[in-house]
Amino acid sequence: MADAMRVRIALLGFGPVGRSFAEIVADRASELERRYGVWLSITAAVDRTGGVVDPDGLDAGLLVQAKRAGSVAGYPGKGRLGLGSLEALSLSHADIALEATSVNLKDGEPGLTHVRMALSSGRHVVIANKAPLVLAYPELLSLARRYGVALKFSATLGGSLPTYNLGARDLAGCVIERVDAILNGTSHYILSRMNAGDPYETALREAQRLEIAERDPRLDVEGWDAASKLVILANSILNIPARLEDIAVTGITHLGREDLPLTMLGVALRRPDGGYTLKVGPERLSQDHPLAHLPPLSMGIVFHTDLVGPMAITVNERGPKPTAAAMLRDVLEIVRKEKK
Repeated sequence: MADAMRVRIALLGFGPVGRSFAEIVADRASELERRYGVWLSITAAVDRTGGVVDPDGLDAGLLVQAKRAGSVAGYPGKGRLGLGSLEALSLSHADIALEATSVNLKDGEPGLTHVRMALSSGRHVVIANKAPLVLAYPELLSLARRYGVALKFSATLGGSLPTYNLGARDLAGCVIERVDAILNGTSHYILSRMNAGDPYETALREAQRLEIAERDPRLDVEGWDAASKLVILANSILNIPARLEDIAVTGITHLGREDLPLTMLGVALRRPDGGYTLKVGPERLSQDHPLAHLPPLSMGIVFHTDLVGPMAITVNERGPKPTAAAMLRDVLEIVRKEKK
């Protein structure tokens, strides 16, 4: 650690994704130091019931153990019930705040306040929570630029899929004519099972058993999660000021056997005026479409461009760890730029 760059991290939200990030740090701290010359030091962690702060660094393994026992507030000797995120952030001396609280599309809270506070205090932010970006992308980008910090959010565009890097960086200079995206794993799994013969209720119960679907699956099966991701993609990659109300959204709960086979697809189609028509809903794909045969536990995206033609990428993932890995990817990108 003597020659490594120490990066202090505040974990705001210690649900499945935050816990998985801490697990990665616990398992791979030495490897990350060796490969990237960085020592990731978690200095704050907060969940719904409390938190723990130590600017000198917390033991990531003990954080995970405390959470498994109930709350990070149970961290030995230092945890505190009722500790709020903003207080923890101010005490953490964190260089990077990781925001992974629950998605709230009504007002974005508490994540929106977390991101505003972190950026305004000169901290980089890595976010897995879609709501702040859906509701306030231009504002948050402006804040990041004003305070000279990074705002990274690749985890919001399909978990571990490098959607943002592909669309914004690797296709730079291209005109994106169309985007086809399967970015909601829950609806894709359910429709895949329905295409194979299961009724909707059976497919949903199986998705819930596998912990792919929430107890209340409406955000996924009614199309709003996929629409949220399309809003972020439109703002960040297509450079259009899209909002949720700009997207035509159709869910999958009304579908019967006579409607199948279908795929839940997010689509951005470029118009002659340079704008895009945005929609989310069940689509019937041709057999030669790059996403037509995607396995049930998968996501994928296709960028149709003028210079390089269609470019597709897919991933087969389950559980929160790939999303945590996407947050780690963003953290390491920030570190690389800081070290230059």
